[in-house]
Amino acid sequence: MSNPILYGFTKKDLENTIELVIKRLQKTSLVSESPLLSEEDRLTQKEAAHFLGKSEQCLIKWKKQNKIPYYQIGDSPFYSKKELLEYAKRNPHLRRPTSK
Repeated sequence: MSNPILYGFTKKDLENTIELVIKRLQKTSLVSESPLLSEEDRLTQKEAAHFLGKSEQCLIKWKKQNKIPYYQIGDSPFYSKKELLEYAKRNPHLRRPTSK
C-alpha cells in the first residue's frame, strides 16, 4: 500500500476526496442519528429550561457540572429534546410536577 503525498494532488483532487469522505460519513448511523442534524430536536437553553420546567440558571449549573447532555457550537449551547427526555426518564427528580 502506497502512501500518497498530499502536495502532489491538485486542488480539485482534494475537493473530490473531501466530498467522498463527507458522503461516506453521512451514510453512517452515527452521523444520521445525530441531534446536530435534526433541527426539530434542537432546543435553545431557554427552550430546554422551559421544557424541563427549570430556570436557565439551573440548566447552566447542571451543564457546568456535566449533569445534563448538551452541545456547544461557538458560544451557543443547545440541547437535544430526545436526550433530555431520556435523561428525565432516568432522573425523575428533574421532571416538573404535573398539574391536576
